[in-house]
Amino acid sequence: MRKVTAVLLALGIAGGVVVGCGVPGSNKSVTHKIQEHAETLDSKNYQSEAMMTVQMDNNVQKYFVRVSYESQDTYKIELGNAEKQINQIIVRNPSGMFIVSPALGKVFRFNGNWAQNQGQIYLYNQLLNQITAQKSVKVQKNGGVYSFDVPVTPASDVISREQIVLSKDLNPQTVKLLDKNGAAAVTLTYQSFTTGVTFPKDAFDPQALAQSGQVAKPTLASDQSFDYVEPPAEFGTKLTDLAQPTDTSVIMRYSGGNHHYVLTESEPTPGAEGIPSAQLLNMFGVPAMYNHATGTNVSNITWINNGIEFSLTSNDMNLDQLQDIAISTFGQVGK
Repeated sequence: MRKVTAVLLALGIAGGVVVGCGVPGSNKSVTHKIQEHAETLDSKNYQSEAMMTVQMDNNVQKYFVRVSYESQDTYKIELGNAEKQINQIIVRNPSGMFIVSPALGKVFRFNGNWAQNQGQIYLYNQLLNQITAQKSVKVQKNGGVYSFDVPVTPASDVISREQIVLSKDLNPQTVKLLDKNGAAAVTLTYQSFTTGVTFPKDAFDPQALAQSGQVAKPTLASDQSFDYVEPPAEFGTKLTDLAQPTDTSVIMRYSGGNHHYVLTESEPTPGAEGIPSAQLLNMFGVPAMYNHATGTNVSNITWINNGIEFSLTSNDMNLDQLQDIAISTFGQVGK
């Protein structure tokens, strides 16, 4: 799981890409051109579609990413599978930030300015900001396209650089997070990029997005069991208690050594839920919320995946460790 966590950090989840103060002299003309281009986004909206490939050890995950950008305060990032079926939506509007699960009718609301603070690779304007703000960017022009090699600070065991490729018109083509050998751990390949888009009135309304995607779900029959996911052993812990308080929920307690955590899984309840102090995490196309209780050691990650709502809580594990456990549930078969 170390490689997985390193890639997460490189995606800007725990702190983002630290920027410097300008591109060296020979690249100033290119930088100025990009700065001028970035300023036009204040008066232009855009929509992009891309496929994201994530190399997780020997496993490759593919995700569809659609971004609809109205302004710095109004945008949405739709995340789906390789067949472009949207599972989760990250929404920013003047009322705050939201994670929406359309098929489940679920909305999480929290505070924060995730994109501007963390320079996410999904947003085109943030890509431009990384290029113009970073101190030591290498620029190459080949075949009518610009390639920018941007250092990632601090570098991890897996990710050391970010490569951003723009067309001659400065439209995005690819974004790669590269390891120390130059191999891509994460690749975002753009399929389309369009400016001057007319968005529907409720395009950035989380409640409307939740209602539009809801579908009727069959209820569990009395003889059916809840298909929960049991994570593999991590950090020397083992399952010490398993309880099923309802037909659609499971509580698992793990302990071992100096580590303890509780993982709750349940069928999501349609509606809105507020977690004001939470911050957004993006775990390989699965958005989550991280919350650390003020004045305590208690930390929690909440996310939805494959129709199950997960809640992971511990008072003696850090964020990296919690993310490792959360990601270990991906691809697991329910019991």
